[in-house]
This record gives sequence, C-alpha cells and structure tokens, in this order.
Amino acid sequence: MTSRSIRVAKITKPQGLTGLVRIELTLEDDGAFFPGQQVELASGTARRPGEIEWFRRQSGRPVLKLRGVDDRSAAEAIVGSELWIASDLLPEPAEGSYYTFDLKGCDVFTTASLRLGTVVDVWDSGGSGLLRIDYEGRELLVPFAREFLKRVDIAARRIEVELPEGLLELNRPG
Repeated sequence: MTSRSIRVAKITKPQGLTGLVRIELTLEDDGAFFPGQQVELASGTARRPGEIEWFRRQSGRPVLKLRGVDDRSAAEAIVGSELWIASDLLPEPAEGSYYTFDLKGCDVFTTASLRLGTVVDVWDSGGSGLLRIDYEGRELLVPFAREFLKRVDIAARRIEVELPEGLLELNRPG
C-alpha cells in the first residue's frame, strides 16, 4: 500500500461456508469494493495484502469475498481485521461529495475571511455531518450542510462556510 491508506471496512463475521465475510463499512461509497481491488488486511500490528474477489449487498448488508479466503475457517481467521485501501485507488467522489480524510486538516474560514481554525475530524450526525474544528483551542462544531457550506477547495486545503446565526458566540468564553 502507499504511504496514505484509508480504513474502509472492518470484517465482522463469516457468512456461509465458502469464505464470504460480512463487513462494516467506514466508507460510504460502495464503488471502492470491486473485483481486483487491492486491499490491505490489518489485525493488530500484522498486515498483509489482499484482493477483493467480489462484493455485494445481501439483505442490505455488505458481504465480500477475498481471493484466497475459500472456506469458513479462513473467514473466521480474519474476523476483526480492518480493510485498508490506498487513497489513490479510491474512486473519485461524486460532485459535491468529499472523503472525510480529505477534509481533515483543511483550514476553515467564514465568507468574511475570518479564520475559524482547522478541521480535526468529521462527525456523522446521522444527517449532513459536522465539521469538528480546533477554534482558538476549543472545539467548534459546524454543520457540513449545503446551506452553510459555500466553497470547498481540497487542493488549497480551504473550506468557506457561512455560520448559522449565533454559533460563533456560543463558543466564546463567558
């Protein structure tokens, strides 16, 4: 794998007798899981290369087959392992969508050019998500929603937002 690999899934349990495994996705885009996709399996400090043989959703649950994992015992042996993919092997996100790892480290500014800080994390709030920003040594949560998001320039590592009224004041020391 390249120096920048992204955790995309965790193997949670075997599925059937032929080496299939269920996975819990950490990546929202199923497009990264296709036959021939090179992955890295990580369990503790042990890492080994792998290859996706096929992927599908079965009753809504993601299931995949890794080349060389051909029976239930082999599948059981990799339960708990994480799947990592080199970031340059991931499909381009859809227009207006972004990978979380691309947003981390971006500087965030208001539309009036006030620097708010740096994105340290992106939280899934069950909706549009929240940018967790290091704001003057404190945490500032900004909705990652189209109505507040004015410009994202991943190449320049810059995000411009229009804050909801009163949000900045809530984060000032009292």
